[in-house]
Amino acid sequence: MNETTMAPSTPEEGLSVEQLRDYGLYAGDGRGIAGSLHYERPLWLFSPRQIRHCRFGAFSYVNGRGSSSFYRVQAGRYFQCAESAIIGPPDHPHDWFTTHPFGFTRPEEFPNLYDDPDFTRLAPDGSEAYHYTAGVPLTTRIGHEVWIGAGVIVRRGVCIGDGAIIGAGSVVNRDVPPYAIVAGVPATVKRMRFDDALIERLRALQWWQYDLAPHKHCVDFRKPADTTSYLEDALAAGRLARLELPQYLVSVGAAGFTVAPAATGEGDSL
Repeated sequence: MNETTMAPSTPEEGLSVEQLRDYGLYAGDGRGIAGSLHYERPLWLFSPRQIRHCRFGAFSYVNGRGSSSFYRVQAGRYFQCAESAIIGPPDHPHDWFTTHPFGFTRPEEFPNLYDDPDFTRLAPDGSEAYHYTAGVPLTTRIGHEVWIGAGVIVRRGVCIGDGAIIGAGSVVNRDVPPYAIVAGVPATVKRMRFDDALIERLRALQWWQYDLAPHKHCVDFRKPADTTSYLEDALAAGRLARLELPQYLVSVGAAGFTVAPAATGEGDSL
C-alpha cells in the first residue's frame, strides 16, 4: 500500500474538498456532506444534495448533482446509484394524533425547527416517556454490487440484498432479495438476474471481498458463470487475495473537512 492510500494516524483538520481526493473521496463541491460519513476508499459522491450519517464500501458512487439524498444508509462495496434517488428519508407516524414533527421529534433530530421559540414551546423537550424513532428502524441497508436506477425512492429501514437491481422510478417499501431485479410503485420482483444455482454460488463466493485486479485479464465479465468458475478455482487454489483498503470518518465544520482513521474489517459489513 503506497503513501496515498495510507490512513492518517491522527485526524486531519481544515481540509478542502480538493484535499479529500488524497484520501480517495471524490466529493464534487462537497456541499452535500452533512453529519458523519464513514467510507472505504475509493468513493465517488458526484455532488449529491445530501449525504447524512452514511457509510459506503469501496468503489461505490452516488450520481446526481444536487439531486440525490441519502439518510442513515449503509451500503456495501461496488454500490451504484443514478441521479435523483432518495434513500432512507425520515418517516412520520401514520397513526398518531398528528403527523407533524411537533408531536414526535426531538431537539437533536430536527435542530433547525427548534431554532424557533414558538416551535420549541410547542414541541417535545425530550422528557417524554414515549419516543417515535425509538420504535422504528433508522438505518437502510444496501448490499454489495447493488445498482439503483434514476428517481428511485427507498423507504427507511428497508434491506436490499447483494447484487440487486432497482429499476428507475421505483418506490421500494419492502426488503429486496439478493440478485433480484425489482421495479414499479410499489416495487415488486420482475425476475432474478441469474438462475438459482448461480446465485447460490455467487452468494457463497462473495467476490467483493477479494482483489480482482490481478485477474482482470483472465476472465470475460460478459460470461457470469465462467467468471464465477474461474474465481471459485482461484479462491480454492489460494490465488485470491483479500481486498484490504483504508476506511475513514469524515465530518465538516466551519474550517473545512476533518478526516480521521476508522476501524477496518468486516464489522457491520462495508
